[in-house]
Amino acid sequence: MHKVICIGLLAGLAGCASSHDLSSGSNMLGGGYKQEELGPGLFSIYARSNHAPWANYEAARVTWRNGAEKACGSGAYDELAINESERDTGLQTSTGVRYMVTERTGYAQCDSSTLSESEVQQRVNKDSLIR
Repeated sequence: MHKVICIGLLAGLAGCASSHDLSSGSNMLGGGYKQEELGPGLFSIYARSNHAPWANYEAARVTWRNGAEKACGSGAYDELAINESERDTGLQTSTGVRYMVTERTGYAQCDSSTLSESEVQQRVNKDSLIR
């Protein structure tokens, strides 16, 4: 019985993850990801969970990692300069409970990347200054 409850709980938490591509616009549930290629095999990725009355870091991680896997063609990658945060959306339920989104930003360096370590660091540093 304990296993069934744990599996149900994990499925519920993952349910707030999103596969929506935010570069094509927002969606009703608020979640999704967008990516930008900074060089061969190096991607800046932004992901956020769907709206929920609580912070859901795991949903943001799952959404971010789905974006990284898509960017890297399901190949392996390294996560660089990861930042996670939560914010109030300004929306609320009819009972006054505020909705949150959990955000994750960072960089995915695909194993197929041809950039040197110093080139990766340069591009990440330059992009971080812009954001």
